[in-house]
Amino acid sequence: MRKILIAAAIGAARYLPAQAPATHTLMPVPSAVAFTSDRLPLDSSFSVSIVAYRDARLEGAITRAVARLERRTAMPLPHQYGTDTAATVLIDVAGAGFAVPDVNEDESYSLDVTGAHAVLTAATVVGALHGLETLLQLQNADARGFYFEGARVHDAPRFKWRGLLVDVGRHFETVDAMKRTLDGMAVVKLNVLHWHLSEDQGFRVESMRFPRLQEMGSDGLYYTQAQIRDIVQYATDRGIRVVPEFDVPGHSTAWLVGYPDLASGPGPYSIARGWGTFPGTMDPTRQSTYDFLDAFIGEMATLFPDHYWHIGGDEVNPLQWKRSTAIQAWMKQNGIADEKGLQTAFNRRLFDILKAHGKVPVGWDEILEPDLPTDAVIQSWRSTKALLTAASLGHQGILSQPYYLDHINTAAEHYVADPLPSNTDLTPAQQALILGGEACMWGEYVTGETIDSRIWPRLAAIAERFWSPTTVTDVPDMYRRLEITSRRLAEVGTRQEGHTARMVREIAGGTDALTLDQLLDYARPKGFGNYGSDPLGANKHTTDQFSPHTRLIDAAQPDPWSGWHLLDRADRAVAGDSTAADSLRSDFARMIALQAALSATATRVPVAQEGLAVAAMLHALGALGNEALDVMAHPATGTAAWRLQADSTLRVARRSTGLLRPVGADAVRVLVDAAEKGLPPGTGTP
Repeated sequence: MRKILIAAAIGAARYLPAQAPATHTLMPVPSAVAFTSDRLPLDSSFSVSIVAYRDARLEGAITRAVARLERRTAMPLPHQYGTDTAATVLIDVAGAGFAVPDVNEDESYSLDVTGAHAVLTAATVVGALHGLETLLQLQNADARGFYFEGARVHDAPRFKWRGLLVDVGRHFETVDAMKRTLDGMAVVKLNVLHWHLSEDQGFRVESMRFPRLQEMGSDGLYYTQAQIRDIVQYATDRGIRVVPEFDVPGHSTAWLVGYPDLASGPGPYSIARGWGTFPGTMDPTRQSTYDFLDAFIGEMATLFPDHYWHIGGDEVNPLQWKRSTAIQAWMKQNGIADEKGLQTAFNRRLFDILKAHGKVPVGWDEILEPDLPTDAVIQSWRSTKALLTAASLGHQGILSQPYYLDHINTAAEHYVADPLPSNTDLTPAQQALILGGEACMWGEYVTGETIDSRIWPRLAAIAERFWSPTTVTDVPDMYRRLEITSRRLAEVGTRQEGHTARMVREIAGGTDALTLDQLLDYARPKGFGNYGSDPLGANKHTTDQFSPHTRLIDAAQPDPWSGWHLLDRADRAVAGDSTAADSLRSDFARMIALQAALSATATRVPVAQEGLAVAAMLHALGALGNEALDVMAHPATGTAAWRLQADSTLRVARRSTGLLRPVGADAVRVLVDAAEKGLPPGTGTP
C-alpha cells in the first residue's frame, strides 16, 4: 500500500522546465521544478520515515539535515526514523548505489512537497542526499511559523563530474578545513574532490613504503593514512568522490628531497619555497622510476578507492632531460624525437601501472598527444579549445580553464562560462565525452585563514553551471540567490561570512578596523600572479610559502556583494526608480568619505597604506556617480567635456590600483551611459 501511495503522489506531479517564482532561493536550480501554494508545517510534530532501503550513510545524512533544521527553528526534533507513512517527510530510496563511488552514479531524485507530506524518491542514496539539500532550501518561515514551500521537483545533474580541486601542496590545509569544504560542496551538490597532494613545495601523504616522502618533503605537514581514510569516508558519506593527484614527472621537487634517485639530474634537492616551475623532474628512462611508482601507487590505491587517479603532467620543465647525456642517448636509441615524446612515453608506462591497479588516468592538457591512449581523461586548464580537441580525439574531458578561483574573477564571470556551450561544433558522440568541470583552488596565495573566502560563495555559482539546465543563465538572479546560499553554506561551517571583519580586527582593531571593513565593502583583491607586484610602483610585495597572508588583499573578498547591489541599483535608477537613486547616492557618499578616513587610519596602521590608491579611486567613482545622477535629472548640465572626463575616470578605474581594485565602476558606467543619452544635441562625446 505504501508504494502505491507514494507512486501516486509522484505520478500526479506536473514537472515543468526549470522555472520558479522570482523569490525562489534554490541553488543549484533543479532541472524541473514547479512551485505550488501548499505549505507543509514544520513544528513539534515533525518526523521522518525511511520507507524502503536504508543504511548508515542515509541515516547519517538525515540526521545532519534534521540538526540543521533544529538550529534554524530552535526546536528539538526527533532523530529516530521509522517507517510510518504518516510522517512529515517520507524518504523512498531504491538502493545503495555503487559500493565504491562512481562517475556513473544515478544522482537523480524527485521531491513532492504538499500540505500533508514531503515525499523524496531516489534510485540511490546519493540521489537522496541531493534531495535532502533541496528540501532544506525549501524551508521558510513567516508570522505563522516555520514551513516547507510546496513544490514538485524532478532533478538530475547536467554533468556527471562536478568538482573542486584543492591544492594542499603549496599551503597545507588541516583536516578540519578539508571537512568543512566537503560539507559546503555537499550543500551545492558537487561530487568530486580533486585533492592535489604533491607539489614542489610539499608532499602531503604518509607513505609506509617510502617514508622519506613525508619525513623530508613536508615540513611535518602531511595527512596520516588514518586521516586520509577518515576524509575519504567523510566525503563518501556526503556523496563526494575523492580523486587524488600526485603530480609527475614535473612539479615533483618534494618527491626528490627524500628520493633523489628518481630525478633526472643530480641532487641534493630541497623543498621549494617560492612559486613557479622548477627543474627537478623524474627520470623517464630508468626502470627504477617505474618500480618506485608501481609500489607507491599500489600503497596509495588502498587509501583512495576511486577509480580515477590524477597524474598531473603539467608544466614539465625539460631542462634536466635536455642536459642529461644518458637521457638524450636513450631517446635517440628509442626513436623519441623530443621531450614531449619523452613525456608521452613516460605516460604510457605510467598508464599501464595505473591500469594494473584498477585506475583510470586523468591528466592536465599538456599530456594530450596524438598517440596518447584514449582511456586517459584530459583536464583542460590552458584553454577551452584543449577540451574540444581532446573530445575530437576520443578522450573524455573535464573543463577547468574558466573556473580558476585563485584568479579572483567574479561569480558572474565564472557563471557565464559553460563546459559545453550551445554553439559547440562537437558531434553528439563527442559531446558525450565531456564529463563536466572542476573549479580550481590553487594554494600559492591561500592559507587556512583565507581559503574559505576564496572558495565560497563563488563556487556555488560554478556548481549551478555544472548542475542546472543551460537555460538557467540570469546573472542578477544568480547573485540574489547566491547571497542567501552563502549564509546556508556558513550553516555547515564554511567561514567566508564575516571573513573581512575577522581579518581587519587582527590587522587594526577598534575604529580603525571599522574603516578598513568599510573600505573592503567597495574593494576586491587583484588576481593570481599580481599579488607580488604593483605596476603603479607602490606596495611592492612578494610572497613565498612562509608569508603570513594577513594584508588587506587577504582580508578583501573576491566578489563583494556591493558589486551586484550597485549594478542592480544603477539599472533600477536608470529605469526611473528614485529609491534606487537615493540608495546609490548613499553608497557614493560612503565611497567619497573613505579617502579621508583611510588616510587618517594609515597614520596609525601601516598596512592601511595598501588601500590609499583604491580609496582615491573610489572617491573619484563616487563623485562621478553623483554627477551622472545629476546629469540624468538635469540633462542641460551635461557637457562634452564632462563625458570626456567621465570616460577617462572609468578607464583608470579598470586598471590595477595597488593590490586592490575598486568595486562599482560597472554601475557608474551604466549611469554615465544613461546620462549621455539624455544630453541635448551637440553636448555628447566629441
